[in-house]
Order: sequence, then C-alpha cells, then structure tokens
Amino acid sequence: MIQTLVVGGVIGLIWVGIGVAMIALPAWWQDRMRRTLADPLGRLLVAQGMILGGLLLFLGTSALRGAWLWTVLGALAAVKGLLLLGISAALRDRWMEWWGRCPSWLHRLAGILLLALGTLLAVDTLQGTL
Repeated sequence: MIQTLVVGGVIGLIWVGIGVAMIALPAWWQDRMRRTLADPLGRLLVAQGMILGGLLLFLGTSALRGAWLWTVLGALAAVKGLLLLGISAALRDRWMEWWGRCPSWLHRLAGILLLALGTLLAVDTLQGTL
C-alpha cells in the first residue's frame, strides 16, 4: 500500500503543479515546452518521464477505486511518450506550430483538466491507502 501512496502522490503532485502552471501562465508554459521539445536531450527526458510515469500509473494504481481511469491514463501517457520519441522532426514541428497557435483559454482549460485529474488521483490514493 505504501507503493500506491508514493506513486499516486508523486504523479498527482506533478499533475497539479503542471496544471497550475498552465492555468496561471499559459504563455510561459507554452514557450517552456516549445524550447524543451526543440532540444533533443530535453525531448528525450520528457518522453522518458511520460513513459515511466504512465507505466507507474498503469501498474501502481490497481488497488484504487478508480483503477480503470488511472490504467487508461497511464497507458495513454506511455503511448504519448513513445510517439514523442518516434515521430519525425517535421511532424513534431508541425504539431508544435499548431499547439502554439491554440488560444490561451484552451491551454488554461487543459490546465484545469490536469489539475482536476491530479486532485482526483490524490484523493483516490488517500482513500485507497488509509
């Protein structure tokens, strides 16, 4: 049970932090991600973090009440990380250009969703382990 608490707590905290950054400073977050994904080492680290976090979420939350949701989100995160590693530079650049043209309210909406998911994960983790 302590493993579930650690996995759920760390991933929930990361999601809440990213969600707050996306809500409060969408332009800063957008610029930061653009610069990180343009750098090969940054892209590798972000993709590996997504894959690791997705696998931990996929495997580490099976004891929770909302295990089906966390399993699906973990699988999606791992697939997203793998796609980020495997796509061509041209496709990645087009995707980043499209993402840069999105209005800030859309980034804030994604931040609200991520903040809500992080909070739900933390609550589900606490209820499942205590």
